Amino acid sequence: MSLQLILGSSGAGKSHRLYEEMINQSRENKEMNYLVVVPEQFTMSTQRDMVAAHPNHGIMNIDILSFMRLAYRVFDELGGHDRVVLEDTGKSMILCKVVEQQLDQLNVFQSNVKKQGFIGELKSMLSEIYQYSISLERLEETITKLDHKPMLQRKLEDILTVYQGFKEYIEEQYITAEEILDVLYDKLDDSSFVRDSMICFDGFTGFT
Repeated sequence: MSLQLILGSSGAGKSHRLYEEMINQSRENKEMNYLVVVPEQFTMSTQRDMVAAHPNHGIMNIDILSFMRLAYRVFDELGGHDRVVLEDTGKSMILCKVVEQQLDQLNVFQSNVKKQGFIGELKSMLSEIYQYSISLERLEETITKLDHKPMLQRKLEDILTVYQGFKEYIEEQYITAEEILDVLYDKLDDSSFVRDSMICFDGFTGFT
């Protein structure tokens, strides 16, 4: 397996060069799959650009996918993912219930739970915790080191309480969108779909 980087400043034609190379190779190797992984919001425009650039105006063995769509393609191939994916509304509803159940255990947050926008802020915080793979154990370890910052310590204790309650509530029934890529990572080695494909990445300004 080899890695090739196409480098250049903004507007230098990196995407054009990449799509041109993918199209040429896909025409020469019609039995091989070619995967173009782009941010979710660029899948349609990238597909349009690839079709327009292709001499036959068709991309039979080229798939334009986001990371999430790639994950579901692998799950369709291998199975093993049957939990409901929680969208933002579902997260907010579960957080409301968890906060209500844990209200007596909250210190700093107890007086804020009824304020407008509080659950939304909590949901954003939870999403970041999942995105950066912060475990309960890591959070507990951090809390023990903050005796010199009691206010931050109490806030993190509240976050830990909510985080733990949320995880227990969704266990074995739901999964957050942020966890999908963790499941994908565990299954990638077994995927012949991925193993037998040439993959390129374009349009990303960074990765979490």
